[in-house]
Amino acid sequence: MFTMSLAHRSISGICLAFLIPACAADEDRSAAAGASGKGGTTGNSSAGGPGTANGGASASSAGGTTGTSTAGTAGTPSSGTAGNSTSGTSGNSTGGSNQGQAGASAGGGTVGTAGSASGGQSGGVGGQAGSAGGGGGTVSSCVGGKAWPTANPTAAGPFEVAADKGVGPLAGYTPDPIYGDQQQRFNIYRPKNLATSGYCHPILVWANGHTDNPEPNAPLCVVDSGANKWCGQYLPMMNHLASHGFVVIASLSTTTSKGDPLPTIAGLNWILEQSEDASSAYYHRLDTVNIGQLGHSEGAMSTCMVAAEPRYKALAALCGTRTLTGVHTPMLFFCGGKDTVVNCDGVRDVFLTVKDQPAFFIDELNSDHGSWVYQGAKGVSLSLAAAWFRVHLMGDTANRKYFYGPSCTFCTDSRVKVEQNSLMTQ
Repeated sequence: MFTMSLAHRSISGICLAFLIPACAADEDRSAAAGASGKGGTTGNSSAGGPGTANGGASASSAGGTTGTSTAGTAGTPSSGTAGNSTSGTSGNSTGGSNQGQAGASAGGGTVGTAGSASGGQSGGVGGQAGSAGGGGGTVSSCVGGKAWPTANPTAAGPFEVAADKGVGPLAGYTPDPIYGDQQQRFNIYRPKNLATSGYCHPILVWANGHTDNPEPNAPLCVVDSGANKWCGQYLPMMNHLASHGFVVIASLSTTTSKGDPLPTIAGLNWILEQSEDASSAYYHRLDTVNIGQLGHSEGAMSTCMVAAEPRYKALAALCGTRTLTGVHTPMLFFCGGKDTVVNCDGVRDVFLTVKDQPAFFIDELNSDHGSWVYQGAKGVSLSLAAAWFRVHLMGDTANRKYFYGPSCTFCTDSRVKVEQNSLMTQ
């Protein structure tokens, strides 16, 4: 366990001191990545686009009301075959879950047509018919899973955690600040009993801060205070989310805002392919409709860069932002009131631009850029991440109280200052 002062210097803080001037735009006052002396991380705003389409996918009706027969119609001629015109959409009163789409595959899709009149929104890239509170995703091949019960986000979840390390494709921009010219693979943090749990497990994509990893990866990525090395510090977050039933895929790239595709999107594409591979441990175990992304610092910037990605259903940006376009999901913004690397005002400025999707801003008053990760399950950051994604990816309506309504749990928490946009106050 590191002290608060050590934590402040860690988790991206060292390199971000050089990154801020290169990437922070005056108009949005965000700061999470940019050009550094080792290759930099100026994000590619067009990276992480959709993959090819393998034909229209049938809609899932689980979790909401059936849409009209006009939903899920054909994509453009380049988007593959038509969707199922009888599938419709499935709304979700908790902020967006299962919905139909046309012309989308596990790897994405191209432009499709509009959703139904009963809550669906126009399909963007990916050709999905969205729900009132969320974006796209493919129809999950994991069927018959048990409904998720509620769980306390301020404690470890009910699942024992396992990790699959160094799996998936090589991905990420080079030269990498830690690994040089060697691209890295991914770690996956998941429930140990994935094959027998009886649930369809939502996917979370994690994006590291600059020069960081989900955990140490010797010999180059290590935590060594004597040598002032701080690579590999997010394991408390990875384990907490996996214990709640999420399958978290985390790139080992240490510059997650750069690359084509971005390493996070490369990882998402791969794990969706695995969900359809009969030889894979993930085969038909993943809820490929309910996918989210979260990231810290440069990883938060990377998360903002893919806000338009149609497969995502919820997003969270921790201590970092970037100008947003195409937001179609609920979005959580977190900052530390004592953060001298990424200013809370810049994070709040970007939060204020999200007006047509539920958005929540939370300032942990006594936290700096990185100390939040060491506070355990009862800490603000770990508990809010678990609660946020339980609500929006698992339909855990009991956890809505943490964010929604004028007297929400975090609204009355003395550790934080919060703001809700108008879609979260009711």
